[in-house]
Amino acid sequence: MFYLVGWMAVVSVWGQSSHQLRYEIMLSKDMIATSHNKEIFIRSIDISPGKFITLASPGRFYQLGWGGMSELGQKPDSQISGFCFTFDGLMMAVKNRSLCYMDSLGKLQTLLILPTSGMGIAPGKEVVYLFDQNRTDSHYRLYAYAKHGKYKTLLASPKPVVSVVEMNGLVYMAIGSAVFSFSPQNNAVNLEAGFQKENEITSLAVDSDHDILYAATRDAIFALKNESLVYVTGDFGGGIIKYFQDGLVIFNPDTNDIIRIVNLHSSLLF
Repeated sequence: MFYLVGWMAVVSVWGQSSHQLRYEIMLSKDMIATSHNKEIFIRSIDISPGKFITLASPGRFYQLGWGGMSELGQKPDSQISGFCFTFDGLMMAVKNRSLCYMDSLGKLQTLLILPTSGMGIAPGKEVVYLFDQNRTDSHYRLYAYAKHGKYKTLLASPKPVVSVVEMNGLVYMAIGSAVFSFSPQNNAVNLEAGFQKENEITSLAVDSDHDILYAATRDAIFALKNESLVYVTGDFGGGIIKYFQDGLVIFNPDTNDIIRIVNLHSSLLF
């Protein structure tokens, strides 16, 4: 299991529910081997098909497992800005202006040249989503990339798209301090949640089993279901989040901390 690096459970009770939560410390600076203690990680995290937490620096992939953190694959020849595992377990990554996949030897192979460098990437069930994060104009585009090199523009935003997830046939996007949904069937865009302007969203995650959307902002983490927004915690704001097996994994690349909150959905009252 991916959390065998070392963990500490802390039981906590929220005022809004009698259900107990467990906090697991998956990674901290003290747990990182000396060879990695100065590593700067990019703002990206995913769970591998083997259920390992996977991280990346601009020049290397890593996985957490027995004994600490180990390198994954070969060292790329240029900087990584984002990565994800597809629905069928293939690792894909953005390397400068190239969309790549990791082959059986652990080497990144180029699939196509992207419109801009440093694009974000997120997995969907049938496609991979790519989104502009660095542009000189105010037209930040969201793309859907399918197999056989086919991709299309879904929409354009005046601000960068920060995070993208998919749930129940809708694409959810974090743009500034707001969460929007996009329907590929009718190209409709709707505002799902908004926060104070200065409280920008840093990441989104979904619990597809319970139809819950999680949003991490600079100050806190929130949960959204059926147009009801619930405050989760203010202890881990500004992180990159990923939902996995009834737990929310929270990665803070500034401190190299990874926390997992377990028994989460049963503690929420919408």
